[in-house]
Amino acid sequence: MNKIHPLILCGGSGKRLWPISRTRSPKQFQKIGNDASVSFFQAAIQRHQGELFNQPCIVTSLRHRGIVKKQLSEIQSGGQIICEPVPRSTGPAVLAAAYKLHEENAEALILIVPADHVLEEDINPTIEACTAAALKGHIITFGIKPRGPERGFGYLVPCEPLPAFPDLMKVEQFIEKPEASKAQDLIEKSEATWASGIVLFSAQTLIHEYEKFDPETAAYVKFSMLRAASLPDAIYLDATAFGQATPGSTETIVFENSERVVTQTLNVTWNDVGSWSAMFEIAKPDSDGNVFHGDVVSVGSTNTMVRSDRRLVGVVGLEDIIVVDTPDALLVTHRCSSQRVKELVETLKAKARPEAEYYSTVKPEMVSLIPSSGLEHGLEQSAFDVGTGQLPLGGFLKMDAGSCHQLIVVKGTVEAQGSAWSKTVADGGRIYADPDGPVHITNCGNCDAQLLFMTYGAEATSPVASPVFQDV
Repeated sequence: MNKIHPLILCGGSGKRLWPISRTRSPKQFQKIGNDASVSFFQAAIQRHQGELFNQPCIVTSLRHRGIVKKQLSEIQSGGQIICEPVPRSTGPAVLAAAYKLHEENAEALILIVPADHVLEEDINPTIEACTAAALKGHIITFGIKPRGPERGFGYLVPCEPLPAFPDLMKVEQFIEKPEASKAQDLIEKSEATWASGIVLFSAQTLIHEYEKFDPETAAYVKFSMLRAASLPDAIYLDATAFGQATPGSTETIVFENSERVVTQTLNVTWNDVGSWSAMFEIAKPDSDGNVFHGDVVSVGSTNTMVRSDRRLVGVVGLEDIIVVDTPDALLVTHRCSSQRVKELVETLKAKARPEAEYYSTVKPEMVSLIPSSGLEHGLEQSAFDVGTGQLPLGGFLKMDAGSCHQLIVVKGTVEAQGSAWSKTVADGGRIYADPDGPVHITNCGNCDAQLLFMTYGAEATSPVASPVFQDV
């Protein structure tokens, strides 16, 4: 049997689920519910396992490689990881995976699986029934029967059955995020379905269509895979070639233009969890309609969601409110306004607030050292602040601009990004402050990183936490 390769795309920033989802720690890696639950990414992996499937192929960024490996190991899953050097949206990401899997098997089948959706029913029997059509060159997009005229989804408009496969419908049109009135007309007049983002096709078909509609990008992506560094932990696409690819989604480049696209409707409970109101919908409320995660005490509150990471949160007399409390940020919004959280994140970015990008993760404990007169000349009048810290897997740190600060990686692997440079540093490597701007440091390894911080000279004056290393 020709097994299917689940393709998990781990990109996007999930702005509408701020503050648990941030640019460098997006929603797919967050837990669906309480601390005992799996993440959205892990749930997507577990949804497509068994005899019908190969191990998953995951396309992600270098900075998320470590958290991908950790979360795979937590659910005892393997997987082939492809690292993008720069983000180029879903089109080049899917195409890179298609070139790799086609190289391994000319008849490879691929199932695109969104990493941040929730499905309650088993759809694998339906997927299996569509494999013959995929091997014949069709692209099967799975639609969801709409619950209403939702503006945030794409819509598939069917036209007529596919002669050789009467259970599949040809797609007349794909419409991305229409206005509510247009969405209502699509549902009533054309029996349109929501586009779930789950798509089945052969690698060969996707490559053929992409090379037809955007041959220049296809050439760059193919070259980036040919020149990729294949290491035991991941495949690293060539940065120069991949960076030349035109950003674009698979939908706009291929699916909206190809005559090979057909659809199969799934009668399932589905949610793309694109907002806090959607998170509320997938949860199980108590007798008052409330959803509480963490240490929460409520008096007279109804239909309210509270999520607290560390401390007690008390709510009194709230109705239809969402409260999300994290160590460095607090969100309070009405349920009907939760889609506007994205606007809040854009405002934070415009104000250069680090909370839009990063989590608070590490505070190095610094100790001042005054060298004795026995040290070599030149250090006699200098002081040092030396400290250690642990940067969790997927965690981030910012080193302020300056010339007297450095960091040594004692254990682990981190990625450092300066004003006009970047590098990956492993055990024993050093990172120096950039005089032209801050250095952002990411734990991109597969374990917590042990770090040694040092500030020397005139700026090393305090026996407490140094201001030049900031948790972000």
